[in-house]
Amino acid sequence: MKEEFVEFICPKCKTKENIPADIVMSFDFMDGGDPLYPPRFDCEKCDGKMVPVYFVGHTGIIYQYND
Repeated sequence: MKEEFVEFICPKCKTKENIPADIVMSFDFMDGGDPLYPPRFDCEKCDGKMVPVYFVGHTGIIYQYND
């Protein structure tokens, strides 16, 4: 079975990282926050917050990064 990933980018330093889709979906489901904001992760290169390049959340909202 092929593992799927969601590409994330740090808007601050432009670092990209692939995060397993099941982890991203878990964070999106459990965050309990405002569904208008995508799941975010700390950037390991700077103090920024990484956001998904493209991700469809558990509520069906499409999150897309536009530079």
